[in-house]
Amino acid sequence: MKAAARADDEVVSPELRKKAIPACEILLRLIRTITDTQREDLTDLETSVIYIAVACATVSGAMRDPAVLDLLDAGQPIPDDARQTVSRRAIAESTGLPRETVRRKIAVLVEKGFLIEEGNGVRTPPDPILHHRNLQFVRELVHELERAPARLARYD
Repeated sequence: MKAAARADDEVVSPELRKKAIPACEILLRLIRTITDTQREDLTDLETSVIYIAVACATVSGAMRDPAVLDLLDAGQPIPDDARQTVSRRAIAESTGLPRETVRRKIAVLVEKGFLIEEGNGVRTPPDPILHHRNLQFVRELVHELERAPARLARYD
């Protein structure tokens, strides 16, 4: 097999060389967190990615609202009326997955109660962190992400 051509002026910094493998290991831990905590409820990694994309998109606007941030600081969920619907097309664009794949997998997520169909889009149900195994997933995800900077800093 022929090696890929490389520009002569392309330089890989020593820091990047040292951090490449730990960064990949962190990514794999995150993927493992998704598959371990959602395995029984979500059918595969693509479905999990679609669900996470919908969950993020439905609250992204609310996360810029100081009143919503105050509610979160007080331990309250994001109000139902602050969550928006998102189209399947937007999810396909944000994930890079084919629209038909997104359409099929969202249909399953709606059927299983992970998402709510509303107009031309979907959204998460009220306080989704308490649904299915989402709380376990979020706890493990945050734990892994909080550890990541220290793991990378070892190679500075």
